[in-house]
Amino acid sequence: MERKAKIIVFWILTIVGFLTHSLTDAMPAFWGVSIAALEPPVSTGMIAFMMTMTYLIPVIGILLTMYGGRICLTINAVLACTMALFTVLHMAELIEEFYAAQLVIMPMMAVIAIIMAINSLKVRKEEKV
Repeated sequence: MERKAKIIVFWILTIVGFLTHSLTDAMPAFWGVSIAALEPPVSTGMIAFMMTMTYLIPVIGILLTMYGGRICLTINAVLACTMALFTVLHMAELIEEFYAAQLVIMPMMAVIAIIMAINSLKVRKEEKV
């Protein structure tokens, strides 16, 4: 498979991973368990940040990979590396607050993000001037 197509698949898997990550937290509600947060509601800024990380950046990464030249591939590589760092740090939160169901999702998301970052850097390096 062409490397650019692989990067697009990795971005899509990132979006699906974050959806699954959120769904895993909500699934206990199907069995009558309360999933209401004990902490006060998060700020609008935090919600905007999470939507940026889980949807906007991956979509921009897909568009840059599909239609971009050298500069766009550079931006994509930066976004992919940022996403890899974010995913690894987010997975590290499991140490602080352990939730076994996330052990199925978060490590795979981290691996996908790291592979995506490596492939994005390779594509950028291979792109002709």
